[in-house]
Amino acid sequence: MNDFTQAFEDAGFNIGEMKVLTDCSSDPVAYNAARQIFNRRFHFRPWAIVYPRTAEDVSSLVKFAFQSDRELRVRGGGHDHEGECMATDALVLDMRHMNNATIDHQAHVARIQPGCIFKNLIKVLNENKVGIPHGTCQTVGITGFTLGGGWGPWTRKHGMCCESLVGATIVLGDGSIKTLSDQGTDEEKELLWALRGGGGFSYGIVTELVIKTFPLPETTYKFAATWNMKPALEVLKGWENAIAPGQSPNLLGTNLQIFAKPADNTPIEKSAHDCTFFGYYAGTKEEIEAEIKQWFPNLPPDHLEFFSDEGPDHHLQFSSWELTSHRRRMAIKSGRPLLRDIPLEDDIPAPHKITSRLVNADGLGDEGRKKLIRSLESDLLFEKGEVLGVRAYVTLGAISGPFYANYKPADFPQGSAFPYKDRPYTIQYQVWWDTDRNISPEESEKAGVNLYTNRAMDWLEECRKAEFPQTSGAFISFKDDGVPTETYFMQSYEKLIEIKEKYSRDPENRFRSRKTII
Repeated sequence: MNDFTQAFEDAGFNIGEMKVLTDCSSDPVAYNAARQIFNRRFHFRPWAIVYPRTAEDVSSLVKFAFQSDRELRVRGGGHDHEGECMATDALVLDMRHMNNATIDHQAHVARIQPGCIFKNLIKVLNENKVGIPHGTCQTVGITGFTLGGGWGPWTRKHGMCCESLVGATIVLGDGSIKTLSDQGTDEEKELLWALRGGGGFSYGIVTELVIKTFPLPETTYKFAATWNMKPALEVLKGWENAIAPGQSPNLLGTNLQIFAKPADNTPIEKSAHDCTFFGYYAGTKEEIEAEIKQWFPNLPPDHLEFFSDEGPDHHLQFSSWELTSHRRRMAIKSGRPLLRDIPLEDDIPAPHKITSRLVNADGLGDEGRKKLIRSLESDLLFEKGEVLGVRAYVTLGAISGPFYANYKPADFPQGSAFPYKDRPYTIQYQVWWDTDRNISPEESEKAGVNLYTNRAMDWLEECRKAEFPQTSGAFISFKDDGVPTETYFMQSYEKLIEIKEKYSRDPENRFRSRKTII
């Protein structure tokens, strides 16, 4: 019997069928695999990793953690960019054994447990011919995604996933299990409002989400339009045309990736970057091609690739939109054919750092666009670093579209805590390294990757601190511990604190990490 199990049962709780992994146990391989999270920049050694199977298990673990004064963490998919789902010496609740999802066709909802990741959830949704506003990465967990807002390939059409949350089951700080409904009491409604984009873990531990479903389009296509070292300012303008209010209702969701590069003296209007427009479209290839000609009449893409809508996962658009493998990108740039041995990259864990802003409601304008492109040119970035796999870029994620254009309080009486409903798109600065599955960390170090990562991270810090008046705020799903918490929640911040203090039954604020609401 390990130390955790002994302590848990000595405190009067029943371990039941819960799996437990502990540090210095008889199964170090399993423990070491379980403590790894998606961002390999972080390495923690939790006291115990426990896999609850029921809400009652979660309740017992919460009571035990608080009674024993043990730091608590909760892991769903493990994609928290600042690693706050894991901590050294903490009791970690790994929700991956609570991974059931069922579809209620009569109520038009999906009931989803917190351990569901999109790779598995999409199969259930597709089999039932319904969708939810899911995300773009296969191994992201549904709970953190939804509670943070939930941007994805359906956002223009159906909004952030949090907008579709109509019910939940949550374990509060005293271990009580509470079922929330948008038709329930004021307490239920306010807690549910907070879960709609108010961040994860602050208010309790979710054991089930109830999310509205919608019928899937008969045909959807995923596409990637690529420009190799073309004027990025013109690409940005074309992409903004595509997502403008009232435009392109069949463009369900999209983002634009623009790679950063070493600084040079090129005039901003001619500054060339590698750019990729990723889109998810309810229509035919011919319709997509016609729309692209309208969006980019004077700058057609160098490469336009469509991804099959066949197979059980055809409504899961890409495994990862931005993380195009280095070999694939080099093939596109050189004009070589994309061979079968250069697949889209899976969600491969890798060290990275991310920060974000959002474009103000009235848009970037000419000066803002120039500032954005200029921010992607820096003396802290090096061509050799990129060749070795240090990738620095910005991803712009469209928010504006039919859903938020028609978002009226009368139609959404409960609303959501997500504060950026009127913003055109997110700006997500990213640095990733050691991401090529064919290069071991040892080989990368020998090749000199470590000479470039710190300076690329410094570039990202400069982007975060830069004066950029056409933007404001930050998106909690792109968590950066250097951003003040209030910045993530803006006008919802004070109300979220009030709800936390009033309803979470957590007077000592044990549901706490660096970026919880308190």
